[in-house]
Amino acid sequence: MKKNKENLGILLRVSSDVQQNEGGGLEVQKRMGLEMSKKLELNPIIFNEGSQSSFKVEINERVVLVELLDEVQKGTINNIWVFNSDRLGRNTQSWMSIYKVLIEHGVKIYVGSSPNPFDLDNPLDNLNMNMLSLISQYDNQLRRMRSVMGKRNSLKSGNTFVGGTKPFGYDVKNKKLIINKEESECIKEIFKMYSEGKSTMNIKTYLDTQTPFQPKRSKSGWNMGTIQKMLGNQLYKGVQKWEWKEMVGGKQKIVDVIEIKTPKVVKVKLWNYVQKILEDNMRNKDNRKKNPTIFDGLLNCKSCEIPLSVKSNRDSEFELYSCRSVEYQWKNPMKWKTKHQNCTLKKSVRVGSTDVELINHLIQILKESKRVRENYKLKSLTSKLDSVDNIEKDKIKKEKYLLNKKRYKESLEEKIVDTEVQILTSEISKSLGKKVKERIKKLIVGVNEEINDFENELRVLNNSSEWIDWLNQMYLEVDSLENLPLNKQREFVSKYVKKIEVEYKPKTQSHKFNFKFLYPIVEDGIKLKGKNNRGRKEYEILDGSSSSSIEIKFSNKRIRLSEDEKNDLHKRISELRVGKSLSLNEVCKILNDEGYLTPTKKKWDKPKLSSYTKNMKLDVGKV
Repeated sequence: MKKNKENLGILLRVSSDVQQNEGGGLEVQKRMGLEMSKKLELNPIIFNEGSQSSFKVEINERVVLVELLDEVQKGTINNIWVFNSDRLGRNTQSWMSIYKVLIEHGVKIYVGSSPNPFDLDNPLDNLNMNMLSLISQYDNQLRRMRSVMGKRNSLKSGNTFVGGTKPFGYDVKNKKLIINKEESECIKEIFKMYSEGKSTMNIKTYLDTQTPFQPKRSKSGWNMGTIQKMLGNQLYKGVQKWEWKEMVGGKQKIVDVIEIKTPKVVKVKLWNYVQKILEDNMRNKDNRKKNPTIFDGLLNCKSCEIPLSVKSNRDSEFELYSCRSVEYQWKNPMKWKTKHQNCTLKKSVRVGSTDVELINHLIQILKESKRVRENYKLKSLTSKLDSVDNIEKDKIKKEKYLLNKKRYKESLEEKIVDTEVQILTSEISKSLGKKVKERIKKLIVGVNEEINDFENELRVLNNSSEWIDWLNQMYLEVDSLENLPLNKQREFVSKYVKKIEVEYKPKTQSHKFNFKFLYPIVEDGIKLKGKNNRGRKEYEILDGSSSSSIEIKFSNKRIRLSEDEKNDLHKRISELRVGKSLSLNEVCKILNDEGYLTPTKKKWDKPKLSSYTKNMKLDVGKV
């Protein structure tokens, strides 16, 4: 009986786009790898990473390499070929993580044109492989340091162009920035627009449809993030800072700063005014997050499809999760009146007791989940284990980009309608209108392509089973979740919960919470499949549901002080305020230090005490 061929994983990678495009680096590597597979009589499987920076890229950013390591762990690949030893990793932390997996599974590594493998079970080969990797790291660090020193010396000698992409609004001549007349006028206009209250979306539409300028890296028009960066760029007020950053002790540190004077495009007064608007807008955006709760940002009104806000009501001792449609109705009645009337969350939700119930429900789901209880397979691959945050952040970022692209597409479609109206009313000629519409339609085609790309990427992320091996690092924290600091609780919950839809059920007088999890962990299962050729147990995780619900009984019962507590409080306030003639602030401090609470069980502050003493009708004189 003919024995099946073993597989040879061929890892292709170049460290720059120049290597990829000039000289056929990837094609050369592919040809050498295939030739080696023929020599060794192994079945070739290509893993093409393309072009990636060798200095900054960590393992959790190298998806193709992770796929190769997964195949190694499944036992399907026991041999790997690389063009050079540093193709696997040039970063010490990444290399050690990869190295542990290769040793654990007895992988043989073939390098270059040599048919003799590095056997990592052999101490001498083991040492040689480590030495080659360390030498590669050293060479890369020296090469980068020379490059940075060259740029630093260039700026010190009076040059103003720091390298990279030419900034919009300028040209480059003899390594110096000079003003581009047409682009600089456009820069002035967008600063003027923003100072007059126009949004970044308004500016984006202006740039895309009323100027001849195209962004360098986008087919679908200007990016709002790019516009925000341009508005905050000191370069346009005549100042540019170049920072030399290095990783020291695992943290990024600035080792040198050079301030460069550049040709001024925008007046300093206007630039400063725009920064104030940017800062105010950012502050207003973050106002809701000053006093966050565990589930703030995750709870949504089911009918209105908007996040709930956290509010403190002076007439209530409780913080409340409330639907914001009432606010939106006041701001835009035409759009929100019907939604608010049909809102299914007419009664707000108490924060404290609700958070406890939701946490308990989440803990129960996690403890019963086979995925959570299953020991992670990649326990030695620390870089990959630590990448859960990066995967989630990437997913959230893609969802945000997708939403922005869809909004932008809508604005472009509205622009076509506006152009049609301008043609009909003779504001613009038919020929000009036709050109504008053709340009906008091209932008829409590009936006549709990007929307499809983002949707496909999100589909892969949502359906990926990779996370099974990473999730279990959180298991030990489940039991201690209730005792973690608030920021840690929020961080933990957001790794499992996508959102929670909330509605009020009048018949049962309860709130229903519909959990939408990031992963199918509800009532999932595990199926044992036997053992592989290395004697390891093989299993299959069976998907459960990604949703679960819980109902919490609504209660409007208020917590009040007893008569004895109230009399004791009155007596103490009279002693401090009248007997000792202390100020309101001084009285508040003493009451809080001694454990006295307001009638609604809150801490005292000056406004509360002032109002309370008026109701007590204390005669405090002129204090």
